[in-house]
Amino acid sequence: MKKYDLLKVLGITFLVVFLMSWVIPAGGYSSGSFSSTDAAVPLGLYDLVRLPFISMATFIQYILLILAIGGFYGVLNKTGVYTKIVEGITKKYKDNSKKFMIITIILFALLSSIIGTLNVILILVPFFVTVLLKLGYSKINALASTIGAMLVGQIGSTIGFGTWGYLKIVFGQSSTTFTMTSLILIRIILLIIVTSLFVILVSKKSLFKKEVTKKEVVKDKKSKEKTAEVKEEKVNIPLYSELRTEKGILPLIVVVILMFVLLVVGVYNLSYTFGISFLEDFHESLMSAKIGNYEIFSNLLGGTSALGLWGNYDIIAILVIASLIITWVYSVKFSEAIDGFVKGMKEMIVPAVYAGLSCVVFAAILNMEGADFVNTITNQFVGENFSIAGTTISTLTSSFFYNDFYTLVATMSSPFSAFDENVIQIVALMFQTMYGLVMLIAPTSIFLIAGLSYLQIPYKEWVKYIYKYLLIIFGIVIVISVIANMMI
Repeated sequence: MKKYDLLKVLGITFLVVFLMSWVIPAGGYSSGSFSSTDAAVPLGLYDLVRLPFISMATFIQYILLILAIGGFYGVLNKTGVYTKIVEGITKKYKDNSKKFMIITIILFALLSSIIGTLNVILILVPFFVTVLLKLGYSKINALASTIGAMLVGQIGSTIGFGTWGYLKIVFGQSSTTFTMTSLILIRIILLIIVTSLFVILVSKKSLFKKEVTKKEVVKDKKSKEKTAEVKEEKVNIPLYSELRTEKGILPLIVVVILMFVLLVVGVYNLSYTFGISFLEDFHESLMSAKIGNYEIFSNLLGGTSALGLWGNYDIIAILVIASLIITWVYSVKFSEAIDGFVKGMKEMIVPAVYAGLSCVVFAAILNMEGADFVNTITNQFVGENFSIAGTTISTLTSSFFYNDFYTLVATMSSPFSAFDENVIQIVALMFQTMYGLVMLIAPTSIFLIAGLSYLQIPYKEWVKYIYKYLLIIFGIVIVISVIANMMI
């Protein structure tokens, strides 16, 4: 049953939520006021079967994104240059592997903190995982150093659009003082603390993969004594196949860097965050440009969104385009490129499906159409006056059910809207930190569940690995929130 460990965890989680829907009365918020239905809105037995499929259909964008990442790496493998890059970095850090691991953690935490949109950063995960595994680290260390570090960076978000930017969009409507730099010093200090402690955690638990994986007992003919003979079993590295070439690595590096920069610019909305609208203005001018009465760019580019407004489907499109460019640059046969893309997608089918299933609780809450028991739980702890304890419990609870950060903030911000403007900044900080903490361990965390499936790590093993760190960070976050509340 170890093979289906994640499926069992997701099933139990959904069953618990199913039972909660029968016991806890539903309610909803309107203009900051809570109204209860005084009765439960239970999920039906039919929903136990229906909602998992609705979850995968509703959040298919995540499934397609993960498949596209797999396809992209499938094409990279076909060039042979990818193997050269991986082996070059592995050779460089062979005698100082811990340095590479620390660099990886800091890089992923910083990118997450600054960009905030994890969907783009996810593209880098297979490459760094491959190098870490080649350096001899265990799969759980590779997961922690990449996806784990991404989620740590979310706890300490600084100017990330996908975190603090969303908070500004929602809470900025009820607070004229809420900006992208609100509590910035506190958030920078928090980022340094959580990242430093995470580096210490992963360094202390730097488990190297077992080289000896199989034992056979044989008899020595002379001594007639039993001796142990060991055999090495090569560890399978996902999305990596060795294919060497004499071609140069520079074109591939340039294409990948340009692709990544373009995607970062594409998903980071400067207009919403800092009021800088030149990208949207340029897009509007470009799309309205005419030759005679013919809108040339509008017709050529079709439904292209302005930079800063890109979503998952745009990321997928750019991954496909980059794959085609790499195929052309390295003269890979088109049939070979298609073969590589399909092979990469096949490797990511299971992680992609698990990513979709991790949203089943969210789908169940959405199915209740605004009158759900999560609002009732929140109402029990958010009173007329702000309290650290009440905000902590309500944000922790709601984060578990709403694994999409924007939906979480947009839906659950209502009971806090009447608070003082300065207090709202503390509330926003607690939304950010508690969400990040929950996503580091909850079976409703899309990126965590996809990562566990990708590296075939049991959920129980990850919980044992991370829980002490979470308890420490939870205490630090509470202390920082209290101090921030005293300062404002």
